[in-house]
Amino acid sequence: MKYNIKQLSVFLENKAGELSDFTHALSTNGISIKSILLADSTDFGLVRTIVDNPEKAKAVLEEAGFSVRFTDVFGVKIEDIVGSFDKVVGTLARHKINILYTYSFYESNTGIFIFSVEKERFNEAITALQNNGIEILLAKHFY
Repeated sequence: MKYNIKQLSVFLENKAGELSDFTHALSTNGISIKSILLADSTDFGLVRTIVDNPEKAKAVLEEAGFSVRFTDVFGVKIEDIVGSFDKVVGTLARHKINILYTYSFYESNTGIFIFSVEKERFNEAITALQNNGIEILLAKHFY
């Protein structure tokens, strides 16, 4: 089963209208944003996004002049119950798997958390979570 979701990481200039240029390039090419996170620094912004057609999105964005790269991430379904997120991160901690970053969104009153872990520990993280009864979403859920 395929759990690795192709997340696009896109560098944006830290100026008015840059995010709009990014979203416009996607929307005018029929690409749907499923999840997005924007982090900024003094000089640039970093968009992490999951879209319904990552290959097309990468080509469209590069053609528009954006710097784009893929990162494999995975999605975890977490019910809105106290301690659910703690169970996930605790499981990874017990297996000494470093979480590089995480972000979330909601879908039908269920939390979907996106995780990035060290590349060489990706499959181990999936197995550890599944062995602890945690639901990992298939990549096709997002495409």
